[in-house]
Amino acid sequence: MPSGSKPLVIGVHVNENTMREPNPHVPWTPGEIAATAAASRAAGASLMHFHARTPDGGMDHSARTYGEIVEKVRTEGDLLLAPAPANVPGWSVSERLSNLAPNQERPETRSDFLVIEMGLAAMDLIDPRSGDFATDDRVFLNNTRIQAELLDRAGELGMTPYLASFNVSWTRAIIAHAKSRPLRAPLAVAFILGGDEFPAAHPATAAGLRAQLDLLPEDLSIEWIVSAYRGNVLEAAEEAIVRGGHVAIGAGDHHYGELGFPSTPELVAHVVELARRHGREPATPDQARELLGVPA
Repeated sequence: MPSGSKPLVIGVHVNENTMREPNPHVPWTPGEIAATAAASRAAGASLMHFHARTPDGGMDHSARTYGEIVEKVRTEGDLLLAPAPANVPGWSVSERLSNLAPNQERPETRSDFLVIEMGLAAMDLIDPRSGDFATDDRVFLNNTRIQAELLDRAGELGMTPYLASFNVSWTRAIIAHAKSRPLRAPLAVAFILGGDEFPAAHPATAAGLRAQLDLLPEDLSIEWIVSAYRGNVLEAAEEAIVRGGHVAIGAGDHHYGELGFPSTPELVAHVVELARRHGREPATPDQARELLGVPA
């Protein structure tokens, strides 16, 4: 399908681990997340990634809160959902899925994707004011055994793997798994770029994205989506739109002070405008489901 006629899946990253200073448009409570989801859907989004948060912005890894969020979002709209697992350092795979697995038993609370980070990385951020590292000991670890276990659990839970890659070594792992085990086609792959504060990922530029795309074998069916953590994704977004990929954006990833600290639905509108300049329309959730290989 030519990129000019292929619908564009627009994902939203609504809150991540982000606080509300200086952008107040970061939803924390289930009601706030559901309202952001509905407004993002109206603006043109078809997929949402989210973290459960406490009322004061802390992390909430309970299945109860995740279930409440999904149920509220399902009541108000039809976005595809890719919630965050409870990626607590030192937790087993079962513990990391304890916020999601119980909710897969009910249609009202089940999610569509299991987000699987396909590698390991130093997760320390750089302080943008001083240029120094804010921490020096934060590591995310998904070794090959954990990756395989998560892929197996995705099938058991009826979830489509959403394969996240920060850099080419993670992408090579994705390709290796696809060659060594039966995975449903197409693969849904999320290329997560990084702004200046997040050096673990490829730069949030068109060149940073191209370095990932150059690795993809022609005989592997992939639908890919690009986002940028702690950085502006719009330059890479245009590259993605032209090359037939998809885009995720949100106030949870980056405050977008350069755009006046917009809300996530307002950021979706920016992507829709950019897409239409290149002849692509935003995908509906049903179209996104078909494109990304998510069973009905």
